[in-house]
Amino acid sequence: MPQWRDHLIDYWALKKAIKKQVAQGTHGSKPEEVSTAFTAMLDQHVETVNNFYMERIEEGVIILHALQQHCEQIRAGSERPEMRTLCQRSLVAIHFQLLLLQHYVALNFTAVAKILKKFEKKFEIPIRNDYIGALVELPFYRCDALGELVEETERLFNSLTTQSGAPAEPPSKLAGGEQAVPHAGAMPPPPPPARTPTVESAFSAAAIANSMPPPPPRPPMCAQAMHSPCLPQVS
Repeated sequence: MPQWRDHLIDYWALKKAIKKQVAQGTHGSKPEEVSTAFTAMLDQHVETVNNFYMERIEEGVIILHALQQHCEQIRAGSERPEMRTLCQRSLVAIHFQLLLLQHYVALNFTAVAKILKKFEKKFEIPIRNDYIGALVELPFYRCDALGELVEETERLFNSLTTQSGAPAEPPSKLAGGEQAVPHAGAMPPPPPPARTPTVESAFSAAAIANSMPPPPPRPPMCAQAMHSPCLPQVS
């Protein structure tokens, strides 16, 4: 998504930095100094990705907590019947955003692995294993919280469908006539990329952002009939 462009590993900038260093030569610098200078630059990109991931997780936790409360009210029968469909639509929307975040994580990790491989090829300094060994401890790589949010979203959606005891709404109705839900009781699959970038262009910030499908509409208000939004406004 274009709005995520500033929060991606800039593969082309890192590649240019490697080419510049190769052109300038190491001038007698020790391998440790060359690798330290490069990894310091890469660390800044990784920190950007990790911070962005954590912010999206925090937003997801807040939104899903609000939806959990409304799902409990629906199961208890204290909400109007139409609120079930509206909350299902909200769950579909947040689930879609979480799948986009999974795609974001995979693309950025692949970009890190690819640029480390290029560095090793140009300078013959082995750093990839050590760097990735440290990277796996970061939240954005482990993705534990993201996986839990995806599973909880699917559980809530299925619980609403199972408890209703009535035929599910048509996909076009659940999605407001625009986004289709494939079938009752199942969340939509990961959206395919809008285009397939070439190997060389796949990791530029613009290419990654443009390869991601457009964002879905903001989750609808589950209690809009009572003029009380079920989702908090997250900046």
